[in-house]
Amino acid sequence: MRRYLLPFILLASMSTQASTSLRVGNKVLTVGDTAARVQQLMGEPSIRAFKQLQLGAMPDNQVATGEEWQYLQDGRTIIVTVVGGRVVNFETVHD
Repeated sequence: MRRYLLPFILLASMSTQASTSLRVGNKVLTVGDTAARVQQLMGEPSIRAFKQLQLGAMPDNQVATGEEWQYLQDGRTIIVTVVGGRVVNFETVHD
């Protein structure tokens, strides 16, 4: 059983990709862009969820309230994390 677990974990980790920029058509979104710019380029998200996030610049005992916006596009899910009206992370999950 254990010998099947490691390849499964490796495969699962390859299907998620985080980055600091995202190409949308002929435009590029980057970390630090406003939430309004994300909506301008990508439209309304399919799913919007509130999250408590631990950011790198914050002490361990503090969290920021943010949102994860999910967009379903071409067999993948793009997750845009927004805190304080600004993009802090992009993540692509291949379905």
